[in-house]
Amino acid sequence: MRMHREMIKRYTTHLTSGVGVTEEDPMADLSNFDRDILSMAAEAKRDGNLDWLRLSLDALVANPAGRIKLFADYVYPFSEEELRRLFAYAFREIWPDDEISVLGSEADLKFVAMTDEEWADIVDPEDMF
Repeated sequence: MRMHREMIKRYTTHLTSGVGVTEEDPMADLSNFDRDILSMAAEAKRDGNLDWLRLSLDALVANPAGRIKLFADYVYPFSEEELRRLFAYAFREIWPDDEISVLGSEADLKFVAMTDEEWADIVDPEDMF
């Protein structure tokens, strides 16, 4: 399934360019990102995209496959593994009762550039479950 890359990046930018990255060693204590996680989730919920964010974070954590770096910013030089850890932490904070998929069982998402009009033609996430 094609996923609106810029939409997901708009949300993950809360993590990759937020308050948490201003710490001396941001990855030493992931709780530094708690405020950023809350603001990311609040924005996605407000926009009606919380389910899409959940599906995307799950897919990126379960199978980063080089694509997770699409969501890095330039404030802090995240490695692929650091992004995976951060996104997994965010997933668990937002959805503590949900399990992250194992490799191969995640949604088959292709993060691509698209217009908002193209995105509007994508099916409702409820149709995927």
